[in-house]
Amino acid sequence: MNPTLFENFDKHCSKYLTDSIDEILRTTKGQTPCSIGFITTDDFYGFYLCWNNTTDIDSYYNWQQALYPEFLYQPVVEIVDSCKTIDFCKKSDEKWAFAQALLTVLEKNIKQLPDEIFHNNHCQREDILFFATMSDGDYIQELYTTSVPLFNSSKTIETYGLKL
Repeated sequence: MNPTLFENFDKHCSKYLTDSIDEILRTTKGQTPCSIGFITTDDFYGFYLCWNNTTDIDSYYNWQQALYPEFLYQPVVEIVDSCKTIDFCKKSDEKWAFAQALLTVLEKNIKQLPDEIFHNNHCQREDILFFATMSDGDYIQELYTTSVPLFNSSKTIETYGLKL
């Protein structure tokens, strides 16, 4: 997977992700636990963010709180549209490589979130569980089990009692 394909997405995440996470944390008013999911579709046509004050992330599809930021949608759609050799409608090594590249960009940007947004919202980074998955499709479980250890500290994973 050509990493330069994801430069624009990375740039947008670097510029806007902090504001979206801050908005979510302001909404939760420091309540912990708080889980934040990056949810995509089976064909990777963008992401949205959902969150809930729970450790039960298995029911993320029922969470009522969501943000649909443009920076998580359009740059990803442009990447998908440019990948003419990948069939996003079925499982494949190429589709999984694409997923892993997206997770790498998200991991980098989640880890670069400034500590101040957590402190200003009366929580610590370790209080928040970040994950990515699909709303439906081929890689629901794989994205989840891959993203949790990428995005979170072992302390967070232990606090949430997750067995991956």
